[in-house]
Amino acid sequence: AIQYGNLGLVYQTRGELDKAEEMHRKALELDQALGRKEGMAANYGNLGSVYQMRGELDKAEEMHRKALELDQALGSKQGMAEDYGNLGALYEKRGDLEQAEAAWQKSLRLYQAMGHPNTKMIQQWLDDLAR
Repeated sequence: AIQYGNLGLVYQTRGELDKAEEMHRKALELDQALGRKEGMAANYGNLGSVYQMRGELDKAEEMHRKALELDQALGSKQGMAEDYGNLGALYEKRGDLEQAEAAWQKSLRLYQAMGHPNTKMIQQWLDDLAR
């Protein structure tokens, strides 16, 4: 499952979104079969990013929300911070700046609590949004 997920990320980086989706779906199926919720959350997030890159924002939101639900159930601060960051970017793309700000604030608080380097990136996004 991890290898399929990694291949999906490579295809995503190359802009080969159909292949990326296929690999992330295969990874998700394997993680579901094995009951690996951490992997499922990561794959839902990756699928959400693929759909977001395609402009399929409703599908993207559905995937990011599934990732968030799993990460919340697992108590994964890192996962939740990523999920809120992804949702913030999606809302910004939709033009819903209030929801974008709310999601990024949640992401920022989680990253700050972990002392994570992504804190600066999220803070920059919030600063840019305020302009």
